[in-house]
Amino acid sequence: MPTKTLARGSVTRAANKMRRKERILSCARHIIATQGYDALTLAQLASDAEVTIPTIHNLLGKKSQIIEHLVGDVVSRIGELLSRQIGGDPISVIQLFTDELISLYAANEALYKAAFIAGERAKLFEHQTPKGIFMRSMALAVDVCADAKAKGYLLGEMETHILAEQLFGTQRLARHDWMNNYIDLNTYKSRVLSGMFTVLAADAAPEFKERLTSEIRALSLNTQL
Repeated sequence: MPTKTLARGSVTRAANKMRRKERILSCARHIIATQGYDALTLAQLASDAEVTIPTIHNLLGKKSQIIEHLVGDVVSRIGELLSRQIGGDPISVIQLFTDELISLYAANEALYKAAFIAGERAKLFEHQTPKGIFMRSMALAVDVCADAKAKGYLLGEMETHILAEQLFGTQRLARHDWMNNYIDLNTYKSRVLSGMFTVLAADAAPEFKERLTSEIRALSLNTQL
């Protein structure tokens, strides 16, 4: 019996510890999302989370480590989307990926905005890190372009890495405007899709270019409505 009681007590303590950690991280996201990165101090976080600063240190560490926790979770979730195989019609591939990305962000906009803002300010989105968001997103863009060329959708007159950089740049610029509250998610989606389709149109075979142009026009009309 004593052993079982001790085990139950250990489980309860672990659960309480996890709840406190989640509450602290939730408060950190809220502070960044509503007041900005610089507003996140341990004193403010302790006050909002109703814990002491030593408790924050014990559970999560310093401010930099708290930021790493916030960003790490987001990177993992986006990484799952980036890991899926690319193939088929490039328009469908881009639309599907963009829809899934927007759905992910829409599930908790405050969380993702806070994580992106914090990650950029803390320089955690290192461009040269092989497993980082930048390099994995670039690899996805390269795969899309290479597959499109192999299947005749693109002419191959422009180098794959140039097209890939522009595809990624379109998404990154729209994300920046969204996370800084300049645009909403619907505008984000339209900008990403129309931007990517415009990039592909620069090297598209005639029939594919017509389809891309049609998609761009439709997106423009939807934006105006």
